[in-house]
Amino acid sequence: MLKWIKKLFEPPIDKIEIEIKTLFQFLIDDYGFTFAKADLGNLVDERGKLIFYGPLYVYQLYNNNLCINIVNLVQRKDYDIYITEDHTNDQHYIFDGVQLPSYLAYHLQEFANEIKVELLNTGTIFGKNI
Repeated sequence: MLKWIKKLFEPPIDKIEIEIKTLFQFLIDDYGFTFAKADLGNLVDERGKLIFYGPLYVYQLYNNNLCINIVNLVQRKDYDIYITEDHTNDQHYIFDGVQLPSYLAYHLQEFANEIKVELLNTGTIFGKNI
C-alpha cells in the first residue's frame, strides 16, 4: 500500500531526457560536458508577453566553451536546437543563439552522429575547440 502511495508523488519519467543522456553520453564521458535540464516556464517574447503556455523545457549539454540547448515546448511537441557560448536558463539568450535546422531536433541520433564525426575530423563542435 505504501509503495502505491509513494508512486503517486514520484515525477513521471522523462523519456526525452533519457534519450538525450543516452545519445550524448560520449560528450559527458569523453569530453567533460555536463548535462542539465530546466523548466523555462511559458514561452514569452522579449517584453514578457505570452506567446505559448509551457512548460518549455531545455536540455543542455555544456562545457566552458559551448552549450547545446535542446528546447522542447511540451504542449506542441515542438523541438529546436540552439547553440550558445554560455550555459544559462534565460530563454531569450538561448533563442538568440545559433539555431540548427529543425530536422536535427527531431532526429537526435543523426545529430549525435554529426557531432561525433566533427569531433573525429576537426576536434571541434560547431567550430569551437573542445
